[in-house]
Amino acid sequence: MRIMTWNIHGASLRDRKERFPLIKQAVEKYKPDIACFQEAFFPQSREMLESIEGYHVSYQTNWYPLPALVKSTKGGLVTLTTTKPVEVNYHPYLSQGNWFTEQRWDRLIGKGFLETIIEDQEFGKVTVINTHKVCTYTKDIDQYLEAQAEQLLSRICKRKENGELIILAGDMNFSPQSKLYSVFREFLHEATEGLQPAIETLLRMKLSGYETLDYIFTGNKYHCQPEYVYHESWQRYPSDHLGMYVDIKPE
Repeated sequence: MRIMTWNIHGASLRDRKERFPLIKQAVEKYKPDIACFQEAFFPQSREMLESIEGYHVSYQTNWYPLPALVKSTKGGLVTLTTTKPVEVNYHPYLSQGNWFTEQRWDRLIGKGFLETIIEDQEFGKVTVINTHKVCTYTKDIDQYLEAQAEQLLSRICKRKENGELIILAGDMNFSPQSKLYSVFREFLHEATEGLQPAIETLLRMKLSGYETLDYIFTGNKYHCQPEYVYHESWQRYPSDHLGMYVDIKPE
């Protein structure tokens, strides 16, 4: 099973006509079975992802700020699966952000996590959790980030008790050195471990200015082969985040 995650920087509207075709081409090239996207805030982002053939598209929309003109994507989250979902749920985080910092944009979007449940021939029932946690602007763990992590882990533990395979992917906004990373590693296996050298390679090639990784976690430990999304023809990376994917198979 191939799993992809990518924050596509959908908030940047000025250059999306140049970037979005590259993102679409990359998905078509790597052909993930599951792909989790973050920052797909607006209809143009959803339309690009919906135009990729061979996928079922999961998301939910808000009715603000302009319901007659623009239906923004809840949490900016869109999940693609080659298998038709049997259930799709969106769970807003109970703790959002501070109105008096840049976290106010997180509050307006309504951060949360998107659950897409599928039945896979090899792995059985799979719960795909796609999330983009609140941005933190301090060196210490932000109180909102910590509260969201607690809510998310509570849901994951409940799903694991049912014997389901859990796949958690997205923009966690914490580094491998943080306390929260250690907490998640107690419950889950990091499938994308070891990709830090890939970021260093991109920085040397001046294709990306992003220096921390997003993650793909699995509820059980599998043989994992992680890679980052890249094409030699790109003059610059088509997002401020590194796209990545991992192939997993039972050990």
